[in-house]
Amino acid sequence: MDIQFNKINPNDGVISITLHEFDYKSAVAKQLKHYAQNVRLKGFRLGSVPEDLIKKMHGSSILAEELHKIAVASLKNYILQEHIPIFMDPILVTPLQEIDLKNQDTFTFSYEVGLIEERPIAFEPNISITEFEIDHVESKLVDEFLQGLQIVHGQVSHLEESAMDTMLYGTLVDSTGAVGLDIRISIMHIPEHLRQELIGRRVGQKVMLTEESFKDHFPALLGVSFSAFVAFKKYESAWPATFTIDKIVRVVPMAIEPTLFDLVLGKGVAHSESEFREAIAKIILFDKRAEARHAFYQDLQEALFKHNTVDLPEAFLKRWLMVNNPEATLEAVEDYYDAHKESLKWEILLSNIVRQNNLAVTTSDVVDETKRAYIDYAGHNGLQLEENDAAIHTGALSFLQGSEGNKYYSKLHNQLSRDRAINFIKEQISLVTETVSAGTFDARR
Repeated sequence: MDIQFNKINPNDGVISITLHEFDYKSAVAKQLKHYAQNVRLKGFRLGSVPEDLIKKMHGSSILAEELHKIAVASLKNYILQEHIPIFMDPILVTPLQEIDLKNQDTFTFSYEVGLIEERPIAFEPNISITEFEIDHVESKLVDEFLQGLQIVHGQVSHLEESAMDTMLYGTLVDSTGAVGLDIRISIMHIPEHLRQELIGRRVGQKVMLTEESFKDHFPALLGVSFSAFVAFKKYESAWPATFTIDKIVRVVPMAIEPTLFDLVLGKGVAHSESEFREAIAKIILFDKRAEARHAFYQDLQEALFKHNTVDLPEAFLKRWLMVNNPEATLEAVEDYYDAHKESLKWEILLSNIVRQNNLAVTTSDVVDETKRAYIDYAGHNGLQLEENDAAIHTGALSFLQGSEGNKYYSKLHNQLSRDRAINFIKEQISLVTETVSAGTFDARR
């Protein structure tokens, strides 16, 4: 086997893997034997089909499959052994028509890789970030959330034309057309001098709106989280925004009664309005704490980007998007890239921190975290398990080796790496912790 790495530029390269007959012959022979023992073919007993016949019928497909397996495994091992900092999965660039499975005995597979340019991460001493801890939820936020629930579960009548007491459902898109947010608008909550623009409208029509239009719309009324709307407003291109009307409705809000309690929480969870409000407050608190973490990460990202330049493998990423989304247009890929490039840069910066500070997550780390997650899950369901239980370890390994487990492994590995990088950053900057209410947190943003 021959492997060559051609670094085209700091952000792009090609890894070529050449497989000789010795590299794949035994694997193909093993697979042919497996087919012969298990294939059902008319005129032959199970396990008695001659291997020569199997080779004639399925030889090319078996060879292609084994070549692909060996090339992919060799690629992964090479990247790990050589510590090549790649971003996203490699792209196979070898044209299929160049491979002659019947007449060749040497095969070359070339993969394009997006490279992360290694740069030392600068932590300026004056970086100070506030990390908010949410300790309670005001009754006003509970009231607003309940209003949203009453609308969602209320009696709806669809209209052809909007009026003062109607709600409009649709998509709000920024001035570039690249960023969209599905929301609902209550015309009665639009400032009086701006309402007329929304009255007498029909489905499919578009309306230009400014940030002022939404000053009296709380998140539950909009039908989105506070953080989602804040994120939209932060785009420089947010306003003026275009709202496309998908449906026009008049809603009679549902009464705050046991039927609503059951619809929202499940049957019998809350038996009174006070219990219902208490449960809603817990839901809001959970969401607000998640928003606080997200806001902290955003502030951290903005602070580090002021002192660190991160270059994306732009050409590679756009090709990657096209390859993995064959139905996407070039325009759609460009829009997606523009909308997500900042988050992609953040992932690269975190990856550099992990590599440069020996914070790499191992398979053992992922297995241990999987075991802890399973033990926590069992505990919530009334089962008491010990972390050193051999069956737990075996079960975790078995799960991670399955198809669903592979996805879970990748997701958990990325999360653990991200957490290690974030914790490292916290140690390098001035970190201020502030305990506030949910409403105060919203006001600070």
